[in-house]
Amino acid sequence: MGRSPARFRISIKDKRTGKALKVELIDAPGLWGERRFRLRQNGKEPELVKEATLTEVFDRLRKWLVKQEP
Repeated sequence: MGRSPARFRISIKDKRTGKALKVELIDAPGLWGERRFRLRQNGKEPELVKEATLTEVFDRLRKWLVKQEP
């Protein structure tokens, strides 16, 4: 069985440290019609958060970026 195609892909690279993060979002509609996505992080399913909305994904990315800045 092949991998599901991603609807969106977000790639962020820190040029100073060389660390990269690639997040792929795969459609997974919620029970009440909300737009939810299964996540794939750097080609693997993440351990903590398996599904999220776009708002949750961007909130986590923003927190990750702020944490990277010294």
